[in-house]
Amino acid sequence: MKFFATVLTSLLGPAMISASSILAHSTLTNALTLRAENECKVEDRMYSNEDISQGTIETWKNDGTHLSRIADGHQWVTIVNLTPYRMVYTGGPNPYQFSVWDFGDIPSGKARKNEATYNTNVGSYTDTNGYANYRLDGTSKTFQVHVTTHIPDSYERRVVFDLGGMGMGWRELGFPGERASVALVITGSEQYGYINSLQLNNVAWMRAMYDVIKDRELRHVVVPGSHDAGMSIISTNSGWNGLGTASTTETQSLDHYNQLRVGTRYFDMRIVSVKGGNFWSAHINEEVTAAPVGATGESLDDLIRGVNRFTTDFPGEVIIWYIRSMVDLDSGKVTNQDDRYWDANKVNSFYTKLNDVNNRCIGLTNAVQLDMQPMKNFMGQNGNRGCVLLLTDGRLRDGLARDRVESGIYHGPTFLHRDDYWAQEQHTQETADKQIARMRSYTRDNGPSSGPTDNYFIMQWQCTPSITDVLFPPASLQIIANQETNPALYHYGFNKMSPESFPTVILHDAVGLFHVSDLSEAGYNPMMQTLVIGLNLYMVSQNCKVSTTKHPLLQAKQAAESSAAAQSTAFKTFSGVIFANGTVLDEAPHAFCRTCTYSNTSSVDHPPLNTSSSYQSRTADLRNLA
Repeated sequence: MKFFATVLTSLLGPAMISASSILAHSTLTNALTLRAENECKVEDRMYSNEDISQGTIETWKNDGTHLSRIADGHQWVTIVNLTPYRMVYTGGPNPYQFSVWDFGDIPSGKARKNEATYNTNVGSYTDTNGYANYRLDGTSKTFQVHVTTHIPDSYERRVVFDLGGMGMGWRELGFPGERASVALVITGSEQYGYINSLQLNNVAWMRAMYDVIKDRELRHVVVPGSHDAGMSIISTNSGWNGLGTASTTETQSLDHYNQLRVGTRYFDMRIVSVKGGNFWSAHINEEVTAAPVGATGESLDDLIRGVNRFTTDFPGEVIIWYIRSMVDLDSGKVTNQDDRYWDANKVNSFYTKLNDVNNRCIGLTNAVQLDMQPMKNFMGQNGNRGCVLLLTDGRLRDGLARDRVESGIYHGPTFLHRDDYWAQEQHTQETADKQIARMRSYTRDNGPSSGPTDNYFIMQWQCTPSITDVLFPPASLQIIANQETNPALYHYGFNKMSPESFPTVILHDAVGLFHVSDLSEAGYNPMMQTLVIGLNLYMVSQNCKVSTTKHPLLQAKQAAESSAAAQSTAFKTFSGVIFANGTVLDEAPHAFCRTCTYSNTSSVDHPPLNTSSSYQSRTADLRNLA
């Protein structure tokens, strides 16, 4: 080496060699400086350690909210702050016809369950109004919460979220039930831009944040999960009747395609065959008992059609099917539990059917457990179209094939270290407490997933009511989830999450519902999708052991759009108007009254003259939000 340096010096001269050395040193210094600037730093932490009340968990009520002298006037609005700034409550006009009005500040990384209790002893409810104004501390951004009424209506109690002071939209919602809390979720920053729960954000939300999550391991990306995902219907043509009803066994309302559209990426699939023939989803009490009780739901053919349609419409996502049960149901064979087990031919037939799932995750190994592999390994599959990860964990006899790796079908317990903790509690309160304790037993430290501190943790945020709880309508699994269990997540569960303590999957019933009676696109609930976007963007990014790059909310938005693999990584911002009846305006009409209530939207739900706003009677085609 010294010889070559001597030759170069004699040929080029010491001055030129000195200049080259200075240039090389300068380049290296700049590279090291840039690298340091792009690293996660503990001093960039923004999560507040301020102790905020979890808020109480309310007992479910019937769908709908009427006002009368005998009605319960309690109502709550939960605000979830996934921004770097404190949300400062700046007051508002004196609330009119409320017996309790309790709003307050929300620290960064926290949620507050705010109370707005209607005074039901007044003569007329039509002019009941309360306004809570907020400012994001250190910025010019403001927003308003308006609690009001809409008389008469199935949902007379209303809340309006006005984010016009943040350059975003306005949405009116009818409280889904008495005492039920409605959540507003806001994430983002001045540098990155803001995302909110007024409307579903990009349907392909993983692809939209590719640069944020691509290097994170699968276990460190938070996703919504669907419990008993195939039970959106009670099928009557499967050939099996297990006495299950919609109220006792139907955990979902949206079909598979639409569960994917509202953001769900993990699916608890219970798949059975019926009389040795076709495959169906099912919800049964015990898989290998002689005479199971329950019902069948969507057919496997329909589930496959749904996921294939989605991966065509919205490429780039990572979808997990965790397949359980794998038994046979036959109403004519109810005396011997051995009749439940599949034979080798049935197992082979099932795996062959799964080959119909397009864009499977093929070529993965467990040399590194799947939960410890980076997201880019999955998102980059199939020419950057993402993939569907099929994991099996059925009740198969020893000696039968548990997977077919070459086809992208993997044995779940072998390839994925997961904790699928079931609290087995009848009520939401006990379920929530157990799930939170389990979550907080993990410290996200990037240790081996087989160890005690950092696992693929599935937080089952659904209770297990007794049969008498849900036997007679209107009580049902979904109304308990929609009115009680799911709303509690945004204050009771969220306030126990932190950068070191978060779930991988939030498994729940009634995915994507806001009103259990409304299955239109206009009625889809965007809160869970926005919550997981915010948890990945804001919360997990502060844990430097699992996310090593600079916090995305401290980077300019353009910097997050540099990767060619990301394709359309920017989240789209909705700045229009959404009424409670589902009417959507792309832009607010000229002179639109943001503090008014509308008994009849016909005067404002059409394009105003001389503007480019477009009228939609339902939400926009979600394919435009890819």
